[in-house]
Amino acid sequence: MRLRSRLWRRPPMPIAILSLNRPDYLREVLHSLRSQISSLDEVVLFQDGAVNPWSGSLKAASETIQRCIDIFKRLIPWGTVLASADNIGIALNYERAEQYMFEMLGKPYALFLEDDLVLSPRYLTTIQSLIDIAMSDNRIAYVSAYGNMWASLHEQRNRRRELQHMHENWGFAMTRQAWFDERPFRKQYLELLHGQDYSERDTPRILHFYERRGWKTILSSQDCARWIASVELGKVRITTFVCHARYIGENGQNFNPEAYYSLGFDQTLMSDTLVAKPVPPTASQIASWLETERKRFRGEEVRPFYTGHVT
Repeated sequence: MRLRSRLWRRPPMPIAILSLNRPDYLREVLHSLRSQISSLDEVVLFQDGAVNPWSGSLKAASETIQRCIDIFKRLIPWGTVLASADNIGIALNYERAEQYMFEMLGKPYALFLEDDLVLSPRYLTTIQSLIDIAMSDNRIAYVSAYGNMWASLHEQRNRRRELQHMHENWGFAMTRQAWFDERPFRKQYLELLHGQDYSERDTPRILHFYERRGWKTILSSQDCARWIASVELGKVRITTFVCHARYIGENGQNFNPEAYYSLGFDQTLMSDTLVAKPVPPTASQIASWLETERKRFRGEEVRPFYTGHVT
């Protein structure tokens, strides 16, 4: 009953689910979400399509796509399905999800989930606390609650109110204002993807775009575009120290079993502590996180949180 009472006090949450061809993963994610939501929450499945119109590549069987849709409808019967006729790739699927939430619906914030992050029962409660912080501090671009996926339960208990900078944009929420602030940069990035299969994007051209703006990286992903957009705006991306999610993407576009297990994602221990309201970041914390990101994208030596892959 205690969890249910917290659920009803939480404001309705706009939630976008992005999916392509992993129905078994999607089922796990939606099961972890289902106990935390009600019909008051607006949940939308952004299902990508089968054939990429630019490369002609088959990205998913139509039967697999239908399985994803059926699983969503069964677990979240009040939800909305927006299925793409073509395969548009992860960058444009995010673009249509964000436009739908922030332009069409005019939501002040929204949560975006892919099909490979299983949530703890406390994820949405924690995310709401972080959204409240972001709504009152425009130096924060993204919030997430996946936390430190390599921390022991003892360490998580001792640091349950701490925040840290995000490594990946997993299970993130953002405000409409933060999204609007990023539009000029991200529109230019998306123009560099125009008319191309995302998996065959012109990486040298994208990296040259970054270099002209003073940034150095070897990554051309849509995630990296978000990171650089945040840095240019002087904004940070925050997550809890406590781990409120488990990454299950052992097989996918950017991970394989060898990389997944070598990085220790199979060892993640989700928190067993009660929800503790995070302490908002101080000005010195934000300045430190931001400077670390600036050094990272100026090509200076920065010790990575982990060595991973991004979408």
